[in-house]
Amino acid sequence: MANKFSNGQAYTRDAYVQKYNTSRLNLLLVVVFTLINLVLLITNADRYFLFSAFIPYFIATIAMIYCGRLPDEFYTGEWAGMTYWDDSVFTVLIILSVVFTLFYLLAWFMSSKNRSGWLIFALVFFSLDTLGMFVLNGIALDSILDIIFHAWVIYYIALGIHANAKLKRLPKEVKVMPAPIAQPSGEETAGREVSAPQITDSPILREADNTVKHKVLLQIRVANYDICYRRVKHTNELVINGNVYDEYKAVMEFSHELTALYDGHRIVAGLKGLNSFIAIDGEIVSKQVRTN
Repeated sequence: MANKFSNGQAYTRDAYVQKYNTSRLNLLLVVVFTLINLVLLITNADRYFLFSAFIPYFIATIAMIYCGRLPDEFYTGEWAGMTYWDDSVFTVLIILSVVFTLFYLLAWFMSSKNRSGWLIFALVFFSLDTLGMFVLNGIALDSILDIIFHAWVIYYIALGIHANAKLKRLPKEVKVMPAPIAQPSGEETAGREVSAPQITDSPILREADNTVKHKVLLQIRVANYDICYRRVKHTNELVINGNVYDEYKAVMEFSHELTALYDGHRIVAGLKGLNSFIAIDGEIVSKQVRTN
């Protein structure tokens, strides 16, 4: 984290990784909500969620209308007496709609391990989806939210591609091994005690401000240590006896660890899977499942 490297390179790397993961998460949300909307449409649930791709939903809507799958009250006025398409056409169109959606799922899956080329594919595909929305649906008052969310997704996919490019330009991390400590000879130690090497505490980032609005994710008091793992706006903090020793900045949280050396002990707090935890010297002393 930033308090471990004076040049801030570690934080920069983590920030780029975070942006790339957020980009992929937005892509996954597109897949999930598009599939949910298709199910709702086919079952005539009369509900619709934002964050959905337009073209798959449009194809499914055409299938529902022209194959006579909408409620009877729809087929009045200009739609009355129409000849419905065959059920086989309905099946083909729904399959086509699902296939278009699964392209995004493929891009999400294949873009893991920093393979940003698949994010570029998703960006082009979703941009075409947005263009199709403008051509087929126009710009109307009831479509403003759809336009906003399409712009949101395009922005975050582009942000992930940019972050990955920056990440690849960073120099590779070099692990520096500590220099060996010269041991004094028998003559040098004769008649005097040899003191053990001193372990330096982690530097304090700042004093914890308890006047600001914050959420305590986990807190425990062990011996003379008051350890608090909390979130202030978009920053998670490791607070020990009123001082912040490490932090994690992210709009959306992923697994992470905040670490500090304090009074000769290694104190770690963070998120692993769905659990917040606090550990001292490798032993978990408190754990709680995140509920939100």
